[in-house]
Amino acid sequence: MRVPAWFSAAYAPAEVPLLARLETTRALLQRLDLVELREADTIDPQHLRGLHDEDYLQAFLEGRAPLASRQGIRWTPRVRDASLAMLGGQLQAAGHALEHGIAMNIARGFHHAHPAAGSGYCALNGLALLAHAMPARRIMVVDCDEHGGNGTEEFAARLPNLYAMSIFGTRFGCRGGVRSWAYHVTHEQGYAEYRRALGQAASLVDEHRPDLLVYQAGADCHREDPKSQLKLATDELFERDLTVFRMARERRIPILFVVAGGYQAAERVARLNANTVRAARIAWTESAAGGRAG
Repeated sequence: MRVPAWFSAAYAPAEVPLLARLETTRALLQRLDLVELREADTIDPQHLRGLHDEDYLQAFLEGRAPLASRQGIRWTPRVRDASLAMLGGQLQAAGHALEHGIAMNIARGFHHAHPAAGSGYCALNGLALLAHAMPARRIMVVDCDEHGGNGTEEFAARLPNLYAMSIFGTRFGCRGGVRSWAYHVTHEQGYAEYRRALGQAASLVDEHRPDLLVYQAGADCHREDPKSQLKLATDELFERDLTVFRMARERRIPILFVVAGGYQAAERVARLNANTVRAARIAWTESAAGGRAG
């Protein structure tokens, strides 16, 4: 099984290292034959009206300082175009997941963007976008980045069909709220506590029965990542991924996943991203005889 994955060269402008590394991930996933690549189409900005506050959205689209660079990456037309392409891929991948069960967007930079501005290298919130674009569907985000999804949390209070839960080592302002749950796990508590938090995520899925799960598979939780406080081992990250994908598969809930944070060398992050895709493939191909959904 190759996982359907959306990508565009526009995602990864070479002059922005945090975005350019997406090309490294794309190349490795294709080389390992883990994904079936699909071309992402740029979103029409009209689809963003009413998601972010109008003044911020226009500032970002036009490159108006200082708001346009609030995410922490200096605004250029190519930075704007990267964001719009990733959002287009997000909608396409979500549509595929809803129809076929699973899809990937080889994208990053969503969960810190809040309604009034970008933040934390995230310009526009592509997680909240799905709830905004599909108001009749319940969207639940399972955010397993090192940093809490504070922006998505703010959107959950605005969008009645958006549910957001974060498991993180660095709070980043994420504290839980309306349709939002925050689980702070420390390195000292270890993976056993992280596993318990994943069990809480499963309970929330069972309670709210979303139409689509959106999984933020952060690589910056890894023990060698310079931003990591969780310091999870490679095999613990793989178990985390497998748990989330099985959570969706066993309940027959469609799932869309993105690769999210990672601040080691691009090649190392790409290998961790490849492990996430391997976990998705395992969960989706396990036989019913083994106790999993076929």
